[in-house]
Amino acid sequence: MRRVAFMALTLLLASGCGRARVQSAPAGPAACWGVVGTNPGQFLKPRALTASGGRLFVVDMSGRIQTFDLDGHWQAELTLAETAHGFPSGLATAPDGRIAVADTHNHRVLFYSPKGELLGSLGTEGGGPGEFTYVTDMGFDAAGNLYISEHGREDRIQKFDSAGRFVTAFGRCGEQPGEFHRPQALAVDADGTVYVADSANHRVQKFSPQGAFLASYGKAGRGPGEMLYPYGLALAPGKMLAVSEYGNNRIQIFDAEGRSAGILGKAGRAPGELCCPRGLAYVPGRGLYVADMDNHRVQRFELPAVAQVASMQP
Repeated sequence: MRRVAFMALTLLLASGCGRARVQSAPAGPAACWGVVGTNPGQFLKPRALTASGGRLFVVDMSGRIQTFDLDGHWQAELTLAETAHGFPSGLATAPDGRIAVADTHNHRVLFYSPKGELLGSLGTEGGGPGEFTYVTDMGFDAAGNLYISEHGREDRIQKFDSAGRFVTAFGRCGEQPGEFHRPQALAVDADGTVYVADSANHRVQKFSPQGAFLASYGKAGRGPGEMLYPYGLALAPGKMLAVSEYGNNRIQIFDAEGRSAGILGKAGRAPGELCCPRGLAYVPGRGLYVADMDNHRVQRFELPAVAQVASMQP
């Protein structure tokens, strides 16, 4: 694994209705590992990741889920059995440690033990309760309730209880508040608030645990508070939200009020730079892990760099 001694963190803070005021945070360390390939520790377009029990699980377009320790040392891999129609686009960790896999093109969610044992599945193809078209991501609340995003026949979020029973669904295809155009990623906080990366509407939407619309932030663009195709979400301390922007090749940090608080990365191939980032995973005490998809690697931005965003709010 290669360690990087320098990573630029630029904070773009709005200054009223004038130009954005730019501040720079002190440089912080980062970690970066992986090259293109299908051998252990290599990646073919990593799309999603999640952490559980001190390990990081990464799925890529080779049809594998690889396991690493939190410093990027390879441990094991699981080859998925059914990938003829496409590859998973999301991973999530349940409160009991199970790993949920968005088996996108097979219209279901798979559940594995941390050791890679298949425990079961949820969903079939269709548009009714408990049925899916293209599953994109999942998120769990503290009670084990499961939220699943999908697009295709229905652009919506479905909620299930901890036993896998359907509870409710919310959202439909559209551009109005509470509607979606390809919901791509989910994050759920300790209170059960649901954040949705509404990717083709270039925004993040926020909902109550029951699916009531609460807020929306973001619009198409490249400035602070704007987005291009948000494809990954992760919650950080203080209800700060990290958003990976596939179209802007960056990670944008938002505060608890939905205000843009900072930018991590920029387009490029060097360590600390990004090319079509997708999945995110935040690990307390370690930092933010990023599936740097078209660079065929994983990067980790250290906790001090992410926490600094909050401390430098005006």
